[in-house]
Amino acid sequence: MGIPIGKLSLYCAAGGIAPHRVLPVVLDVGTDNEQLRNDKFYLGVPKPRLKGKEYFHLVDEFMAAVRFRWPNVLVQFEDFNSGVAQTLLDKYREDHLCFNDDIQGTGATVLAGILSAIRAKGDQVTALGDQKIVIVGAGSAGMGIAQVLRQAMVEQGRTQEEATKSFYIVDQKG
Repeated sequence: MGIPIGKLSLYCAAGGIAPHRVLPVVLDVGTDNEQLRNDKFYLGVPKPRLKGKEYFHLVDEFMAAVRFRWPNVLVQFEDFNSGVAQTLLDKYREDHLCFNDDIQGTGATVLAGILSAIRAKGDQVTALGDQKIVIVGAGSAGMGIAQVLRQAMVEQGRTQEEATKSFYIVDQKG
């Protein structure tokens, strides 16, 4: 719960959103950590983590209920497992006002940093598409960064194929 509260605190303090207009929510879908499930002080659902159809059904119910109660709500997905994060964003982005901070927020922040670095370098000729981008990790944040940067390269005139060739995705060992 600390992560959504922290994000919403930033929205209120830095973004000027009234505190009564935000609601932190955690979808507790269990845990596969047996030690936590057996800990008498564990506050989460002490069952194995939901997966597959059951998991997506629970998220569907949540999204439908939130949209029913607040039709114009913005739902910010935060810290979803990288195995489902992009799937959920793709599923809801056309019908719900939603945002995945790991995928879209991190990507936008990195794009702003790279464009600022290119500008600070003072080289007006160098474009984003001229850069070689190394991303360490292929999780939702790493892939979100790649998507946002590739889209920006395409908007600056590169083809999808040219932009894609600018990337190297590596694990922690290179």
